[in-house]
Parts: sequence; structure tokens; C-alpha cells
Amino acid sequence: MGVRFTMKSSRVLLAISLVLMFCAVGWAQDTGSITGTVTDPTGAAVAGAQVTVASPDHGIDRHTVTNASGEYNQSGLPGGTYDIAVTAGGFKKYQAKGVKLDVAQKARVDVALQVGAASTEVVVEGTAVAQVETQSSDLSGTVTGKEISQLELNGRNFTQLVTLTPGVSNQTGQDEGTVGVYGNVSFSMNGGRVEYNNWELDGGDNMDNGSNSTLNVYPSLDAIAEFKVLTSNYGAQYGRNGSGTVEVETKSGTSKFHGDVYEYIRNDAFNAQNYFNQPFWGGSGVTPEYKKNDYGYTIGGPVYIPGVYNKDKSKTFFFWSEEWRKDVVPGQNFHVAVPSIAERGGNFGDICPGADCPSVGTNGNISGLPAFIANQPTAQALLNLIPEPTGANASTCVPNSATNPCFYSASPAQATNWREELIRGDHNFNEKIRATFRYIHDS
Repeated sequence: MGVRFTMKSSRVLLAISLVLMFCAVGWAQDTGSITGTVTDPTGAAVAGAQVTVASPDHGIDRHTVTNASGEYNQSGLPGGTYDIAVTAGGFKKYQAKGVKLDVAQKARVDVALQVGAASTEVVVEGTAVAQVETQSSDLSGTVTGKEISQLELNGRNFTQLVTLTPGVSNQTGQDEGTVGVYGNVSFSMNGGRVEYNNWELDGGDNMDNGSNSTLNVYPSLDAIAEFKVLTSNYGAQYGRNGSGTVEVETKSGTSKFHGDVYEYIRNDAFNAQNYFNQPFWGGSGVTPEYKKNDYGYTIGGPVYIPGVYNKDKSKTFFFWSEEWRKDVVPGQNFHVAVPSIAERGGNFGDICPGADCPSVGTNGNISGLPAFIANQPTAQALLNLIPEPTGANASTCVPNSATNPCFYSASPAQATNWREELIRGDHNFNEKIRATFRYIHDS
């Protein structure tokens, strides 16, 4: 059940990444690029055409010119929506608005200019621009922000969504994805070994390299913009391990303030009864305590200084996320046969009720073997490790009885209190240099 309003001694990761992104070279592995060729109506290359790649949401405005072959390239671009404008003498101005660039995508946008006055524009929507991957041979899939926020997840763990990519199979053995030290990222990608995958967050290593089975941090679903799953044939910049690579991009602030408040609830009031918790089996007949509350909020937007630059011209953006998980759930359902109260006191008449059964001697032995009696220290030490039978008839139950068996049935509740906060800042120094800072901590 979820409600959303739109508008230690535990693992800690301080991930501070300062990424310098130059026009020609993108150092961060989660950044993408837009490239293409500018031609005239005959198909000949147009050299020296002015190309502008801009993202109003992220305050990005970059300029370049085509080379002698009519080619242009803009690298080091974070995922988002971009406007592309091309101008050249004797040709109409070309604009492609809303070109979608996924995380770590190498998009190609070729431009065919039309003869005419520069004051005349040819405008196309980004959705009409071909988005076929022609710049890379990698086999991959992108899990979009819409899929992350709208697909139901048992446990709200983003790693479960990697199975949306063809060739990925879940080997975690978990029906409910967990976070923190109990998390598990055993996914086989195109048949590769589960411990040979790369898991990166904003271009930095996020794998727990001690175990190779969990992550250092599991970002909140509401703090993830999107992520890309590369299963094979990807570039050498992703090296280090021999199987798949998962590139996760956290959200950033934009030119408009945005955020949300949410809570997801699970409660024992909605749960059915465990069959073995019935009184006949020694259970209480009461539904075990089960409560899960997952709640938090996010907010992001521009940082602006009145009189210096307003929010529409901001070069600095922030994003803040905080989430809590308050869980009280049964750690394990116990239903095991145990000795009766009489047997715990040394009376084994239920096993050997006849007159020819051996008697308990003063030395605490039955036929030379230690018995479960009060004056036998070894037996008493063992009894402390064995729980007494439960249920309404616990005092009179008989082991192996068809009508009144002795069982210990319980579902002891265990509490978990987990909190995570994330803050990210992005600043555009100029059209060639962009810096990103991100801090994430869970407890």
C-alpha cells in the first residue's frame, strides 16, 4: 500500500565525485554524447556549421563547429533532454527540440540543412529524431525514471529492475529485495558469473569488493534518475570485471523546483494467518506482528543569488533526498517438535509406559545413560537451549501424538530502523567545464 504526494554500526559510504567534463572528452563513465553529420540537400558535408547543444533544465549551453567532413560531437553530457540548433550561411536554421539522452548513451543526430534564409527555421521534435544506437556495439538496456518510479517492487530495491534487460537472470534467491548489509546483487548477465559484475553510482565504484555480493549503498528509488545495464560488447572504459556493468545516475536539480513526499505501508492487519500458527499446532492463533513503513521526501532545484543571476539563468543546481524504513517483521517462522513438560522433568512414561521399562536411579541414569532430570547438570544445560512447547495444551501435550502433539510455534518480531540521505550539487563553470558533487550515507 503506497501513498505519494508529488510537488551505527552499519555501512557508510562517502562518495564525493568531482567530475570535470570537457567538450571533447567525457571522463565520467555515466555521461553520454551527441554526435552527427551536417549535410546539404545534395548530401554533401557542410563544414564550419555552428552547432549548439543546450539543456535548459541543467543550465548547459555548449557550442561547436563541424569539421571538414561535416561532423560534430559533444561529449560529457549528463542524461536528460537537449535542444540541438544548427546554423550555416545560405541555409535555414535547423532546430531539434527535446532530444532524449539516456545515461551513458552515445546518441547520433544527423542534420540535413535546407537552402534558405537563416531567419527561417526548420523545427523538429526530439521524438522524431532517429535514436538508433549506431555509435556503439554494446548490448545494453536502459531502465528509465518512469519505470523506476511506477513499477511495483517488493522491498523497493532498484537492483531488482536489472532483470528488465534481456539476458539478465536473478540469482539472489530473494523474493523481497533488501538493502544494506542484507542486500544481494547476484545477477547473471548473459551467463556471466554473478560476482564479476560492475556496479557504479554516478561513474564511481559502488560494489562491496569484500564480498562481491552486495553494494556499499542502495540509493532510494526516488533519488535515481535512471540506470543503464550493459551486458556485453561494451567499451574498455568499463573494464575491471569480466561480466556486466550497471551504471546508475542519481537525480540532479533542474531550472525548476521539483520534489515529492511518499510513504509505503504494509501491516499485519492486511495479512492472512500462518497455517502452523493455529492452536492445534501449538500456535497462538494470533497473526504475527508485521509492520513496514517506508517513507521519505525529495527536493531539487536551482541555486540563485538575487542580483547576480536569477533562477532561470542559474549555473548551480542541488538535489536532496531522505528516506526512512521502520520495519517490525518476523525474522523466521518456527514450528518444531520439542519434548513435553513431563519429559523435561525426567518422566518418559509416554515413550515407555510399561511396567518393564527401566527406572531412573539415584545417580540420574536410565540403563547407564544420562536422563533429563533435575539433578543432571548436562541435561539441564541442554534443556536451556530447547524451548518449551507452546499452545493452549502445552502442559499436557504428548510428543508424536496424533491429537495433542508437542510443538514450539513462534514468529518472533525483529525491528529494523534504516535511514538514508543523499545530497548532490552540480555547477557549470563554463560551457566546457561542469562539476558534480554527491554525498550519500545510510545507517
